[in-house]
Amino acid sequence: MRARNSITMSFLRVLAFMATALAVSAQPYGYVSNMMQNTVSVVNRANNTISASIPLSGAGLSGMAITPNGSYLYVAEQSKNSVAVISTASNSVVATVPVGTGPVHVAITPNGATAYVTNESANTVSAINTATNAVLATIPVGSKPVGVAVTLDGSQVLVSNLLSATISVISTSSNSVIATWTTLSGPNGIAMSPNGSVAYVADQYANSVTFHSLANGAILNTITGFAAPNSVAVTPNGSYLYVTNGNSSSVAVVNTSTAQIAVPKIGVGLLPTSVAVSADGSTAYVTNGYGYSLSEINTATNAVTSTLLHVGIYPFAMALYH
Repeated sequence: MRARNSITMSFLRVLAFMATALAVSAQPYGYVSNMMQNTVSVVNRANNTISASIPLSGAGLSGMAITPNGSYLYVAEQSKNSVAVISTASNSVVATVPVGTGPVHVAITPNGATAYVTNESANTVSAINTATNAVLATIPVGSKPVGVAVTLDGSQVLVSNLLSATISVISTSSNSVIATWTTLSGPNGIAMSPNGSVAYVADQYANSVTFHSLANGAILNTITGFAAPNSVAVTPNGSYLYVTNGNSSSVAVVNTSTAQIAVPKIGVGLLPTSVAVSADGSTAYVTNGYGYSLSEINTATNAVTSTLLHVGIYPFAMALYH
């Protein structure tokens, strides 16, 4: 009888442990790269606190992307011309992948098989096999590639070339450029509409945002009135676009149906560098480079509901899971 009770208790402990592990894994986490601190901050979005700080050996941490299953985080390390691969289970670096000079941003295909990295000083994009963490291809693009986004079907990658005022379209099957679109001056951040028909581009030097047809790259709409827009993120329902104004410490909200600015200015921290929207569309998160902070915006009210201070030194980008 005692043996049976002991087995039962052991089984219950295992179940409790598994339940706890599942609860932890289901937590809505965010990851912030700190460019001048060589760390990635892990943010528990349930209570808006920093739960861990992951040290990296490289400096100049910039763009990041998380695999669709949430298991790995790919972080661009500019000083090492590499990408660090972090296990989100252990919050530790498990691989380092050499890429081109000056890696800036990362995007991962919907099936999680390939990570694409823009190398701004090499004018190339590196395609990384996430199963082996080896570079599959190095793809020449335009001058100073920065932003990168993958189409929803995973067939194409769009790359914004800051100094050539173009968008390079890469086929993921051939890992080669199949088209080049013309846009306005200083294209930076780029995002896709949820229906897969439009690409939204922050044209930083033109103080504008352009809507491009994914079918042929034609400019469908041009919206002015921004202040050095550098990052864009669209809500899951496709109704609104959040745009960071690098020169005015604010975020603007665009109605994608009318192609007009719905909310001209939501005040955030000094020098906002990136914006990301949660999977449920309820919250937009903004990293503030010189503010050393993270702003949380309620998308229903478009008001800042929380500011997490001392995230790190020069927070540059944020990747969300859940």
